[in-house]
Amino acid sequence: MLGRPPETGPLDIPDGELLRLCVFIDRSVVEVFANDIQCLTLRAYPAQSDSTGVSVFSRGSDAILKSLNCWQMRSVWPELKDREGT
Repeated sequence: MLGRPPETGPLDIPDGELLRLCVFIDRSVVEVFANDIQCLTLRAYPAQSDSTGVSVFSRGSDAILKSLNCWQMRSVWPELKDREGT
């Protein structure tokens, strides 16, 4: 099964400037903030039970991933506390 087409948006940054992405994933919402100047938000409903991964890739030119930090969010909904980390 093929994945969905990528969401895209304009982002012009000067040559040599680092691209800083802040990505927030909360069950069905994905928000990506790029260099504090562009934001993309989308709803995603993974159909597969093993849809738990995240991938990073570059299209159009080479890129080097310098660092990646990840934090597990806790649910604010008491009835979902038993599903944290899934």
